[in-house]
This record gives sequence, structure tokens and C-alpha cells, in this order.
Amino acid sequence: MDVYIEYVIADNFVIDALILFAAALTLRIPYKKYRIVLGALVGAACAVVSAFVEGWLVYLVKTACLVLMCITAVGFGKKLFWYILLTVAYTFVLGGAIVAIFHFCNIGYVTENGEFYQLKVPLFVYVLAVSLVAFLCYSVVFYLKQAKKIAPHIVNILLTLDKEYKLTGYCDSGNTLTYEGIPVCFVTKKFSGFADYFAKQTLAGQAVEIEVTTVVGSKKVMAVKAVAAANGHTENVYLALPAEKCQSMFNILLSNVFIK
Repeated sequence: MDVYIEYVIADNFVIDALILFAAALTLRIPYKKYRIVLGALVGAACAVVSAFVEGWLVYLVKTACLVLMCITAVGFGKKLFWYILLTVAYTFVLGGAIVAIFHFCNIGYVTENGEFYQLKVPLFVYVLAVSLVAFLCYSVVFYLKQAKKIAPHIVNILLTLDKEYKLTGYCDSGNTLTYEGIPVCFVTKKFSGFADYFAKQTLAGQAVEIEVTTVVGSKKVMAVKAVAAANGHTENVYLALPAEKCQSMFNILLSNVFIK
């Protein structure tokens, strides 16, 4: 049976990367993407090396590989021991899941001689496919939970800038920020026409700088005047850009003055 070295490298790299990422995410260990990639590369390299050793040296190489790729991924720290154990656990769980899927789908992966890897398609393709489906399912469930949670606080807004815009907003009881006595709202999702209007107002010197204090510190954001109508309230507001990029299901984070 022919075993293609590129398949072995690709399989080990992809699977190791997924396992290292999942373990770091589970233990909430700060990580950098490039270090996860480097850890996976170490794992793939060790997998190739282990194919050329026999006997007890195989276990020694694999153990050293496990420790080395975990250190490469997250470095030394208090949680390194638990990270290694969780990586081992996820390796066994993923291996069992792959075999179960092959049995369920009636996919042959063992030859008559007991040799592994009787697959026309590389193993990492199956792993990536299953991972993608799992991620999509998680994303849908997460989205639905978030939508259900914030739905009672979503309102329709009539925003007046250079013209009227019909948008959606979130009534935030925690947004008590004002500037010169005027409530401040934040654009959390871009809408057509706002970027051009904001740029023109800034160039015309009509934008103001507002200091925003959060749990991570104070930052200054730019804002322009607008008129917002929601929940039966019509208010002059300052419409500000958020201090950091964010993604939301609504266009405007409203001030608490718009709460009924």
C-alpha cells in the first residue's frame, strides 16, 4: 500500500492545529494564532520522524512531541500541565469520533493486512468537513441565543442626519454617556450613507471629540449631531463611532433616555 508523505503531514498538521486550538479555548489560555500553527507544524514533523523509529523509541518520540508542541503553542505557564492532559484527551476523543464516523458512513480505512489509511481522500478533509459543520451549528445556536436575549430591547429608530434613515437600535440601560447635556449613541453596524455624511461633517469641523470611559480605560471617539426618534422619544443626540470595531444585529446602541 502506498502512503503519501504529504497526506501524513497535512493530516497531522490540521488535526494537531484543531486540537491545540480547542484545548487553549477550553482552558481559556491566551494564545496567538501563529503559535498554534507552529505547534501543529511541530506535531506534523514529529509524526514523520516517529514513522522511522521502532519499539520503545516510538513512545519516547511521541511523548516528547506532545510536550514540545504544547509548549510551542502556549508556552510555559501554570496551566501547561493541564493543557497537555487536555490535548491528550481531545486526541483520543477525536480519534474515536473519526473511527465512529467511518463506521457510520461505511467508509473503509483499514486494509486486509491491518494497515491503516486505506482512504482515497486525505483524512484531514473529513476532519475539516466535520469541524466546519460543527462550527456552523455552533454559530447558528449562538446567534439564535443572542437574538432571543436582546430581542426585547430592539426598537425601530427614525434617525435624521442629511436625510431620514429607518434603522434598528438597542436600548442600553447602561449607556448614560452625555456630552454637553446631550445623550450619546453609538453606531455599531454601518448603514448606507453614514460614512459619507460623517466624513463631510468631520471635514467641515462639525464633529466633536468625546471621551468614553470603559473597564479597560478611557478613549476618545468622534461624534456628530443627529436627531433620533424611538420608543415615543425624539431627542437631539450625538452619534459616535465605537472605540473598537464591533459586530451587532442592530445599527445603533441607544442611550438610556430612550427606554420606556
